[in-house]
Amino acid sequence: MIIRKYNITLKPVEEEDAEFIIKLRTDDKKSRFISKTNDDIELQKGWIRSYKKREAVKEEFYFIATDENGERFATYRVYNFEDDICEIGSWVSKPNYNNAVNSIKVDIIMKEFVFETLQFEQLKFEVNKKNTSVIKYHKLFTPDIVNETTENYFFVLHKENFEKKRKQIFRNIK
Repeated sequence: MIIRKYNITLKPVEEEDAEFIIKLRTDDKKSRFISKTNDDIELQKGWIRSYKKREAVKEEFYFIATDENGERFATYRVYNFEDDICEIGSWVSKPNYNNAVNSIKVDIIMKEFVFETLQFEQLKFEVNKKNTSVIKYHKLFTPDIVNETTENYFFVLHKENFEKKRKQIFRNIK
C-alpha cells in the first residue's frame, strides 16, 4: 500500500531500506529519545523480512516517507492492533533534513491512515520525557497521558480529538 498525500509519499519498507533505517536510528542526535537499534544491516533485513509477513496479513505497517523531490527523509510505523486501538511509533526523521514541516505532515498522514483507513478509534504512543519538542507537538491534539515512567509518557489519542484539531494544526504548518 502506497500513500500519497500533501506532497509526501509513504511506501512500505523493503529490505533495501535497511541501511537507511539503520542510519536514522543510530544517528547520535536522533537516537537519544528512541529505543536502541543494532547497527547490523543484515539483522535489520531479517527484521524487515519478519515484518513483511505481518504486513501481508495487515497486522502492522511500516513506511518510508519521501518528499516531493524524491528524497527519503523519515520512517513511521503502525503496530500492536487491538480492538479499537493501535500503536504508532518509529517516527524518525533524517538528521539535518531541511523541511521539518514534512515530518509533521507524515505524522498527520499516519494518524489519518489509522483513523480513516484502518478505522481505529484510538491510537497510543510513547514519548521520552526529554523529547520536549515532540511532546509539545503531540499535545496540540489533546491526547490523554495514561501512564508514565521516569523516562516516558504514554499517550492515547482519541479520533474525535484528532479530528477537532487536525485542520487547525495543518493550516498552521502550510
